[in-house]
Amino acid sequence: MKSLQQVKLSIAAVLLLSLGLLAMINWDIVKREAWLAEGEIVRLELAPVDPRSLMQGDYMTLNYQIMARIRAATDGDNLNGYVRVKRNADLVAQFVAFEANYLDASTLPENELLLQVRLRGGQVKLATNAFFFQEGQGERFEAAQYGEFRVNEQGELLLDALLDQDLQKL
Repeated sequence: MKSLQQVKLSIAAVLLLSLGLLAMINWDIVKREAWLAEGEIVRLELAPVDPRSLMQGDYMTLNYQIMARIRAATDGDNLNGYVRVKRNADLVAQFVAFEANYLDASTLPENELLLQVRLRGGQVKLATNAFFFQEGQGERFEAAQYGEFRVNEQGELLLDALLDQDLQKL
């Protein structure tokens, strides 16, 4: 049987670990909120997907036009790197090159960004491949033509919104 002192120590340890976990979760939320507020905007044109997998429940499968260019520019099944893109006046990304290593942002031409990309088993992993929405809102997002992302200093993408053909948020 445990003594009262051991029980108190166990409770204190659980409380301390719980507070630490909550602090880490909240720190991640704060970082992502800042990323959404301050990150560079880049828009990726959506590519068609199998209509049977376009809308599945309360999410939509996403594919991006730029992924075919990335696949064509790389040779290998398992790579980590960056795709260099140039944004047009509407901030829509156009493929420039695949970069195996990170380039200092100050060395890039104006209006170019680096986006993190991974190839796994020949499949390009660029950004999220799904957009989740509230139940019953599927028809609203069927008109999506672009994904609007925020890019942080490391080239990571965070989906901010889906846009229609006129670049209006849905």
